[in-house]
Amino acid sequence: MSLRPTLDFLLYQWLGAESLNQRERFADHSRETFDAVFDTCERIAREKYAPFNRTVDMQEPHFDGEKVILPQATHDAQRAYAASGMLSAAQDYEVGGMQLPYTVEAAANAFFAMASVSIGSGLLTTGNANLLMVHGTDLQKEVFAKNEFSGRFSGTMCLSEPQAGSSLSDVTTRAVPDGEGFDADPLGPRYRLKGNKMWISAGEHELTDNIIHLVLAKIPGPDGKLIAGTRGISLFIVPKKMVDTKGELTGVRNDVALAGLNHKLGWRGTTNTLLNFGEGKYPVDGQPGAVGYL
Repeated sequence: MSLRPTLDFLLYQWLGAESLNQRERFADHSRETFDAVFDTCERIAREKYAPFNRTVDMQEPHFDGEKVILPQATHDAQRAYAASGMLSAAQDYEVGGMQLPYTVEAAANAFFAMASVSIGSGLLTTGNANLLMVHGTDLQKEVFAKNEFSGRFSGTMCLSEPQAGSSLSDVTTRAVPDGEGFDADPLGPRYRLKGNKMWISAGEHELTDNIIHLVLAKIPGPDGKLIAGTRGISLFIVPKKMVDTKGELTGVRNDVALAGLNHKLGWRGTTNTLLNFGEGKYPVDGQPGAVGYL
């Protein structure tokens, strides 16, 4: 069953998406450019996603003692998705985006969801990078967000914890300043994080050169204790692998370790993980604590 007739009806006859090009941001677009995006996404979904929907469900992600193993089809689909430009579809031209209306971006992603919904780490990366483009510093955008938009890096959101679920007031992952001069790091004030995060989608894999975790953690009060409730919570950029100010890998692994893969009833094309931050398995500069930038 083709998705295209339904999509065309909803976008053009019901929502009138063609009229969006009357807005300055979308002036370069037309139904023809929207359709060209849909043609590309439909083709990639048909060739790289749909034939392997059962494969990625049957071959559940597993850990071989050194790294997480996913079917080759997942790697191929991820690369094709990144090459399509969909990771930055709604972003400005200046950062490699297409300045597509969000409605059109969402509609284009429907082809991939229909073909194999569980190969979905690209959407997580886009959400991560979009947040950095709004709230990050210029260098954080350059080093982290732009590399995510290109598909070189991927991204996650680390909120939930084993004992807390998604309750913000019960978060116990802590972040403390990384020594004297912590606030002078060009990538942002540098902290050391310690704690555990549960149910993190795409938290560990070999699909990209690096994984950029956005981690919710609490900064302790003056007495060194965590403040009750939601006070003190901040969001930190915690790369799996350390990078320099040009976004190049330094060869140093950050203190972020896979503690377990969660078995799932479905959506097996994307890993679901338990991550330990700062347990000392990969000490940076000889010290435990995952390095994170505020």
